[in-house]
Amino acid sequence: MEDTTINFIELIALTRITPEATVEKFGSLINSSFFDASNILAGLKMKGLVDFVTAFPNQSTLKLTEKGAGVLAEANKKAAEPVDALDSAILAQLAGGKRSLIEMATTLNVAQKDLALHIFKLSTQGSLTYELVNANVSMFLTERGFVAAKGIVEQPVQQVAPAGGAIAQPAPNGAPVPDEIKILEQIARKKRTQRKFIMIGVVVLVVVVIVALVIVEKIIVL
Repeated sequence: MEDTTINFIELIALTRITPEATVEKFGSLINSSFFDASNILAGLKMKGLVDFVTAFPNQSTLKLTEKGAGVLAEANKKAAEPVDALDSAILAQLAGGKRSLIEMATTLNVAQKDLALHIFKLSTQGSLTYELVNANVSMFLTERGFVAAKGIVEQPVQQVAPAGGAIAQPAPNGAPVPDEIKILEQIARKKRTQRKFIMIGVVVLVVVVIVALVIVEKIIVL
């Protein structure tokens, strides 16, 4: 029976095949060496997903087979579906530090094709991004993927109102200030003024006492 499995790297390779793609220059399309690109194309050829059109001495052109086009159609259909449990598990693994396909496949223990389709889906939906270098893939969460992985939902800070009254919330810039805040500000200003007068009074009293002591001392001497 013909092998119909596909991994994420092979799926990426399928997406890079255009009418202008050639075997000789395919490495540049997947950021890999000619040797690595040839191995990937050979695997896709064995699985019946691509075909070569050789026209010596010209370069060999690439084309998707009907089966290869069907795999791409399946991937695009999957990418339009809502996030499911496997998608969430992949995001959680990335949030935990796993970045390679080998780590992901080992931990999740799912079929390569299923893993490939779901990573493609998350990439298409903007939850993760990837880097392909020499037939190796590293994956990273985007901000959207991080929020989804951690379940972060911003909640407003709840304040406890004092007994018998509600908390006065700060007014946005340009908005009228509530009466409660105005009253509190007036009280604060009055208290600052009272403390200032008290300090002045204390200083004056100390000066008066010192002057009185000096006068008394002179009278005694006389």
